[in-house]
Amino acid sequence: MGKYWKLLGQYEAETTTWSALGSAYGASPFTPDTDGRLVGIRIVAGAGAATTLTELVQFRLTCVIWTPNAIEVGGLGSGLHTAPAFPAPVIDYPVNQPVKTDKKITIEGRNPTAETPITNEVQVWGCFES
Repeated sequence: MGKYWKLLGQYEAETTTWSALGSAYGASPFTPDTDGRLVGIRIVAGAGAATTLTELVQFRLTCVIWTPNAIEVGGLGSGLHTAPAFPAPVIDYPVNQPVKTDKKITIEGRNPTAETPITNEVQVWGCFES
């Protein structure tokens, strides 16, 4: 049995309502490479420009074989990235859900804050065990 990390998707939207991840770096839905288990989710907020502003962000991962069939996790940015800028914390969530190559995982994100997000670049990673 082996463990490996895989990019599930990248969130670049600036909406307050749920929307599917649609980045060229990783779009929803995600198809697992192997049958096994999803044992961890990692949220990594980046900053592509000095004007990047990411505060709170939420993600919902859904799969028909999961119980419950939806997992919600959150992340946060580190404010406006003018100098000096500090990196946002990387957040890990332990999970334990089955994955199959023929069962896709839908990933949606949203920004539930009063601030207007600018140039979001938040990655959702999965740790798999096969």
